[in-house]
Amino acid sequence: MNSRILRVLIAVIVFACGGWMASSNALRAALPNKVEVDPALEVLEPRTYRLKIVIRIDAPDGVVRNALAEGPIPIEWQEQKLRLLEEKITPGARITEAMLKDQAAMLRLHVREIPKGGFASVERLYEITRFRTRFTMPPEELVFARRLTTTVRDHLTGNDPGIETKHRTMVTLARSLQKDDAAAWDTVHGIWSWTRDNVKFDRGDYRGALHALEERCGDCEEMSVLFISLCRIAGIPSRSVWVEGHSYPEFYLADKAGQGHWIPCQVLGPAWFGEMAEYRPIFQKGDGFFDPIQKKHTRYVPHTLRADGGGPEPKLTVEHQIIADSDINGPGYNNPK
Repeated sequence: MNSRILRVLIAVIVFACGGWMASSNALRAALPNKVEVDPALEVLEPRTYRLKIVIRIDAPDGVVRNALAEGPIPIEWQEQKLRLLEEKITPGARITEAMLKDQAAMLRLHVREIPKGGFASVERLYEITRFRTRFTMPPEELVFARRLTTTVRDHLTGNDPGIETKHRTMVTLARSLQKDDAAAWDTVHGIWSWTRDNVKFDRGDYRGALHALEERCGDCEEMSVLFISLCRIAGIPSRSVWVEGHSYPEFYLADKAGQGHWIPCQVLGPAWFGEMAEYRPIFQKGDGFFDPIQKKHTRYVPHTLRADGGGPEPKLTVEHQIIADSDINGPGYNNPK
């Protein structure tokens, strides 16, 4: 998929100025996320590795003042546990953390002044434990969800970039895939099958769900948002799960007692429906976030930088590095079909 998914610029870190200092606070646990454990979602076969995250501001051409940079950090989910092992911050810098709608989190780096040729940065080392998941409830026990929380409703009615639910062509297809009296599970499975069977892999810049439908091509982002758009038109909440270098969708159905369940599937890659053997770190679940620096909505947790105007342009680097003893997904895992 296009590396733009996380807008990550990989750079060689040259320690050009200052030194590192440990965070003045004791190492913190992960940001609190209201992890709801779904007993119908079985977690299996854990794999543990380390993830290094670097957010760095460089001042190559002159003094930079009052700089603020931000980038994504992982939070806990039922299928993802994490522990902060180490944190290093350059002198004079400080950091804050922010939760985004219980769907993601970001780390902000603040610095008052960076001399010409210098930099400010924060480096974190996490221990990540990821699980394979399998939804175990019998399909016949599932129905369309009628009572939705505000958060879940956002994944049905949200105006997220590239998720196009109003276009006539999209609506016509979604209606054609809804069979009279079809069970909820079968309806979603039909949308999933149509997406996999009719859209071929094509790597490129993000073009949205309508492009994938009309051109019958797209990468994992387009295929995911096409599936999500069709599900939402059918009244089924759905969202993207963003992992390092990939995205896949989850859909929301309820059981006959009214309890809701988020269920994973894979639209590009292995034919997983109701299960997921994805081990790369999760950075967000959702498709629309507000960037307070740029003051606009984006598809993913912002990677942005702001500094006082009138001076030289600083450079932002956000680096994610997975440190594992072996391939965390195994050979041939994510080959496009």
